Amino acid sequence: MKEEKFKVGDSVRVLIVGIDGFYTIDEINEDKVKLSQSYSGMSSRGHYSGKSKSSYKHRLEVTIDKIKKI
Repeated sequence: MKEEKFKVGDSVRVLIVGIDGFYTIDEINEDKVKLSQSYSGMSSRGHYSGKSKSSYKHRLEVTIDKIKKI
């Protein structure tokens, strides 16, 4: 299988049950990756919450084997 190369700013999907949507790579440190997902009022499943755009960001740190490029 071809090894994927990741860089800061790439959009990725997290391969962990219960973690949904697309994340952006903010930082890469050896085998750890820091990710963030902005909240826009629209969930990744297409449901609109009715709220305006927020500055809230969900942040996550995972190992590089738990992400996949989209």
